[in-house]
Amino acid sequence: MKPPSSPGASSSSPRTSLFLLPGILLAAVIYLVLFPDNFRLPGMFGSSSWSSCNDNNGSPSAVGRLAAGGSPAEEAVDLRLLMGIVTTPSTYERRALLRLAYSLQPRPVRAVVDVRFVMCRIEREEDHILVALEIIAHGDVVVLNCTENMNDGKTYAYFSAVPGLFAGERYDYVGKTDDDTYYRVAALAESLRWKARRDAYQGYLTPCHWLPEKQYMSGMGYVVSWDVAEWIAATPELRDDHNDWEDVDFGGWLRKGGKYKNVYNEEPRMYDYWDREMATDVNCFRHEHIADAVAVHKLKDRLKWARTLHFFNATQGLKPSKLYHVDLDNVYHV
Repeated sequence: MKPPSSPGASSSSPRTSLFLLPGILLAAVIYLVLFPDNFRLPGMFGSSSWSSCNDNNGSPSAVGRLAAGGSPAEEAVDLRLLMGIVTTPSTYERRALLRLAYSLQPRPVRAVVDVRFVMCRIEREEDHILVALEIIAHGDVVVLNCTENMNDGKTYAYFSAVPGLFAGERYDYVGKTDDDTYYRVAALAESLRWKARRDAYQGYLTPCHWLPEKQYMSGMGYVVSWDVAEWIAATPELRDDHNDWEDVDFGGWLRKGGKYKNVYNEEPRMYDYWDREMATDVNCFRHEHIADAVAVHKLKDRLKWARTLHFFNATQGLKPSKLYHVDLDNVYHV
């Protein structure tokens, strides 16, 4: 037989629970502040947000990711791309702008695009500290074992390092782009979806409409299939095969290595920025914005970035509020 419970014990249970409740709530708040990324609201954000999860082991599983919207059952991923944005340690403002610009893009369909900022060894004291803060906050920085340069091996250092750094990620494609280029990631993913996944080389062929045997993909940005990156990593003699601009050399490597097979020119969907206030004329690589653009290059200042982002409706999420007045009706329309 169960012993009768004491009246005092039974009456004290509710009071004990009430006494413990503030402590439990306080512990929960502290946990959410210290470990926000371990808390998820199911179905609210899914995989479609630009995650700022701190992941310092190099895995891009939740870092700088533009992933397919919807549930996994609705959106089975069939394309995976790693895009490296070439940058330098001191260009903090540009990286902040790019993170903002990419985070407001529509999600790609049935695709995952991981975006990383790629730089060479950090030299200055302030950059060591400030880049470390970026890595803690965003986890989207790759620091290569090279000396910062414009045309002395950074492209080789990047593509040759990728297969080892991201060996477990099962990417279909690897891309490289400048930090003055704005890729529209959903359009890029769709442009790649039905293309070859071996010996592939996609971008903007330059010089445009000129000797095909001399053409190469413009440095504004290009994408190769994963096997090409593996071939570069396994061909160390390419490290010293530099006779011209790096992007010219890159096209030459593919020709000499038998990799220049499935070549895809995205003209006119990849182009240099132009607007009516510029003194230069339009041509085969520079023209007004088009709605189905894949990438826009030569965004060298804030005004060009602002006009480009406005054209592609990055500001459409701004809601009316008594807290601010931002006039988007009387701005220049590219």
